[in-house]
Amino acid sequence: MRLNAGIICCVLLLIFGCAPQPKVEQLPKEKKPAISEAKKYHSSGFEYFKNGQYEDAIRNYNQAIAESTTFVDAYLDLAKTYIIVRNYGEAELAYKHLISTLPKELKGYHGLGRLYTDEKKYQLALQQYDRALEVDPEDAHGFYGKGYVNEKMGDAEEALRYYEKAHGLAPDDINIRYSLGKLYVQLGLHEDGIRELEAVLQEHPEDIEVRLYLGDAYVSMGQYALAGEQFSYILEQSPEYAGCWVRLGDVCVDEKKYDEAVRHYKRAIEIDSTQPSFYYHLVDLLIRVKNWNETNTYLKRAFTIAPNDGILVTLSGDLYMAKADAAFKVRNWDAAISNYQSAINEYNRTKTLTNDPHWVDYATKGIKRARTQLDKAKEERWWDKGK
Repeated sequence: MRLNAGIICCVLLLIFGCAPQPKVEQLPKEKKPAISEAKKYHSSGFEYFKNGQYEDAIRNYNQAIAESTTFVDAYLDLAKTYIIVRNYGEAELAYKHLISTLPKELKGYHGLGRLYTDEKKYQLALQQYDRALEVDPEDAHGFYGKGYVNEKMGDAEEALRYYEKAHGLAPDDINIRYSLGKLYVQLGLHEDGIRELEAVLQEHPEDIEVRLYLGDAYVSMGQYALAGEQFSYILEQSPEYAGCWVRLGDVCVDEKKYDEAVRHYKRAIEIDSTQPSFYYHLVDLLIRVKNWNETNTYLKRAFTIAPNDGILVTLSGDLYMAKADAAFKVRNWDAAISNYQSAINEYNRTKTLTNDPHWVDYATKGIKRARTQLDKAKEERWWDKGK
């Protein structure tokens, strides 16, 4: 019997159609990390901030906060941007919003404390750092903030106490070590200051301000070569830093390298000829090396800038004293007498131009010495004429 061809085909289809088919492995699709809307807005805000488009940055940071009310960095960056545009009231509100939303987040108290410090609202600042310490009694930055406020208030001893407490809690924190080292130097604790500042410098060798304070500390310890290295490095990076040329000149004076010192002081004046204090150093040294002509030249230039500067007038008195002493040694009595009298006149002027106890005392002693020498010169002249 012959089977119908159509039936056979149907049977074959049923058999093979029901047979298990080999599985084809599908490669998993690559998943892209999901970025929240809040992060997108925050990232856009940061880009606008970098480009100086602060209003757009503020708009995006606010939108990031609207998307996520617990987005700490968005609050902090919003406040930072408001500070840049000097809208301190809105910056304050941003910090307060963060604190009210996340009362255990220390950065809100730190930010508001720093804002109040910069606004010289010192008691309010201290309150914020105290609130941070209530949340975390071992908050190093809370103690650091209190130290910084006290330093700004002029209470160095109290500042030192808080800085040391902060340093004990966070011994590797560079900002704390820097502030502590700088304060040690200011308080005359130079060895302690050098220890802290050297540690900071190891991590930030390019930091000019650290090198400046470290150089000052080395000078105070009589380590002039080390001080010179710091100041020289600074001047290699910032050759127009006039004040550092003066510091390097002072180091050369301490090392008795007077010619180098004169060059450094003159370089400072070339960079900024309007700063009277730069002339103080140069004129004082020129008097010491008895270069009267240049002393007169630079004193005249300085007086055109600050005609009633008490220190310049005192240095003018010193010049007359030096010239009088030189004349006295060679028995040129008329020149000695004239210059001693001029010195007395200048020192008297000093006392009318400044109330600084140091310079008033200096001028008073100068007058006393000049009068003594003046009387001797007059007496010697009388004896010489009688011979």
